[in-house]
Parts: sequence; C-alpha cells; structure tokens
Amino acid sequence: MRVFYSHPKKLYGTAAEKREVSLIEARFPGCDLVNPRESRPAPEPGGETEYYLRMIDSCDCLVFSRHYGYVTEGVRPEVDHALARGIPVFEVSDGRVAEVRGQVSNLPITARLILRVKGAFGIGR
Repeated sequence: MRVFYSHPKKLYGTAAEKREVSLIEARFPGCDLVNPRESRPAPEPGGETEYYLRMIDSCDCLVFSRHYGYVTEGVRPEVDHALARGIPVFEVSDGRVAEVRGQVSNLPITARLILRVKGAFGIGR
C-alpha cells in the first residue's frame, strides 16, 4: 500500500514529523510511505503542486496534518485532489490517524490560537 504523507513544510525534518511518520506506519504496517520531503522535484517554475498531485494519483490513500489547526496552502490542494479522486483521506491528530469523511476545513480561530499558545509553551507534546 502506498501512502502519501501531506504535511506542512514547517514540519519537515522535525520531531513532530518523526512522530507523525511513526503513527502512520503503525496505522498502515508495511506501507510504502511517500514523503514529499524526501522526493523534492526540480519542476518547471510553478509546477511543484502538479508534480505532487500526480504522485497522489499513484497512492492508495493520503494522510495529512495541520499546522496549529490550519490546513496550509500546500496541503489543501493535495487533500482536495485526493477527495475529488475518491482516494481515501486520513488525518494525523491527537496521536492517532483517523479517516476523514467530506471536505476538510480549518479549525475555528479560537482553537487555532489555543494550539499556538500551547505549542509556544511546549504543552501537549
């Protein structure tokens, strides 16, 4: 099973990324994890998004994560693309990987601010 891991670039190479990868591998044992951080393309200018969308088409599902409750500019088109193609979508959140049904939206601003404050103080890690 090929799993595309859509996550904010701010997480690339961080402990948070390692935790999420571990959760994904536990949820999908033996999967072929496609991590965009490890397959950076040299596309034509403006072609990076299309490159990753084509990669998603070759996967069995997509797993995404948010940045402080926000679906980032790079993650959103990948999630929307997978949903439009009928590719199952999962979210890494609160230490688990859960399937998403329907459109994905950002958390309310109050919830996002609370997550940022907790992150600044290292709460909830």
